[in-house]
Amino acid sequence: MTTRRLAPRVLLVLAATTTAALAAACANAGMPPGGKPDEIAPGILGIVPKTMTVGVRLKDLEIRFDEVISETPRNSPTLDGLVFISPRVKSTSVRWHRDRLTIRPKGGWKPNTVYSVQVSSGIQDLRNNSIDSAFNVVFSTGGAIPLTTIRGVAFDWVAGRGADKALIEAIAADSTIYQVLSDSVGRFDLKHVPPGAYALRAVVDRNNNRLLDPTEAFDTLRIALTERVDAELYAFPHDTVGLRIADLVVPPADSLRVIKLTFDKPLAPNQQLTRPQFVVKRADSTAIAVALVQTTAERAAFDSLESKRRADSVAATGPAADTSAVGRARADTIARRRRADSLAAVDRAARDARRLAAQRGGRPVPPRDTTPPPKMRRVAVSSEVFITLVEPLKPGSSYRLQVNAVRSLSGTVKSPSRSFVTAREVKKDSTTVPIRKPPR
Repeated sequence: MTTRRLAPRVLLVLAATTTAALAAACANAGMPPGGKPDEIAPGILGIVPKTMTVGVRLKDLEIRFDEVISETPRNSPTLDGLVFISPRVKSTSVRWHRDRLTIRPKGGWKPNTVYSVQVSSGIQDLRNNSIDSAFNVVFSTGGAIPLTTIRGVAFDWVAGRGADKALIEAIAADSTIYQVLSDSVGRFDLKHVPPGAYALRAVVDRNNNRLLDPTEAFDTLRIALTERVDAELYAFPHDTVGLRIADLVVPPADSLRVIKLTFDKPLAPNQQLTRPQFVVKRADSTAIAVALVQTTAERAAFDSLESKRRADSVAATGPAADTSAVGRARADTIARRRRADSLAAVDRAARDARRLAAQRGGRPVPPRDTTPPPKMRRVAVSSEVFITLVEPLKPGSSYRLQVNAVRSLSGTVKSPSRSFVTAREVKKDSTTVPIRKPPR
């Protein structure tokens, strides 16, 4: 009698325990117990069509991987954002099929066209191991693929460095646009473009919509492509609004004799700024003579020469080197320590390289780019001007600065002005005696 009553309860307990065990097993299905964790990025098994194939007829370009890849890439909210097709298409459809991707432009692949499809780094597997380099496939839906190259550097002229992921466009007379993205330092290599005349344009595409928006920096030049063209582009915002004064500072450290003036956009670098262009007046309209006008580069060069002069003066009057036995022993100890640190750094780098190779499962590590970043050949631009006065300004006083006929980087000439008040002088009360607490 008792056994019969307990049997259903035992069965319920056993059923609950079995269900919990199965749920726990299902919850850990993605990470099987034991074994070495997967740290290898997906590998590409094949791409259809193969690169440099001509006479292609296809519906979708297909990329096959050696494992299931994630629908969410590392460098983009969607897989579409990683795919870049040249010549430009209205939109691109990228479909996920577990271990395959299929790519198709809106309207399909046009006949008699040479296509270049670039897939940026960021494709990753389900454990977030991502492909760390871009890959490219070139094919023709018609005849031969031209072996042409447009190579160069796109600079963000205002920032003074190569433009990261700049949009490079070669615009033909029939409005066909061949395009590529620059690398992280502005270098680009636009290949297999049909020979002809083009407008070559670089856009600092800040919102990554692959279009030139009104406020974005760009530069354009005309080229005639036969086999190879080398070009440098200097992108900057183009507008018809002249310079305005964005900020005006009178640093107290310069004895109230220097006015630091900042415009809202860069100055044209080829204009010669003169003292009569900058007029400083008191509240009673009397003028204060200007002794010197300097750009940022001129001010930096002046400060560098002044610092060197002071350093040379200190070195000339400073103490002589310690040549005693103790001094030589100290120098030898420092030298040995530096050599040991250098050898330790080399050994650490070698260990890191071996660990990375082991993680990649014997697959070769992508070659590291040791090429130094490109340098601008044009002079750097600036939006700052330093005005040194003959006499100092008075604390807590009102002044007006008038700037005459200054030209912006876009070529617009304007004469902005600004009223300002210098900071009041902080007076020290010599009668004040610090209060000291009596000792306990």
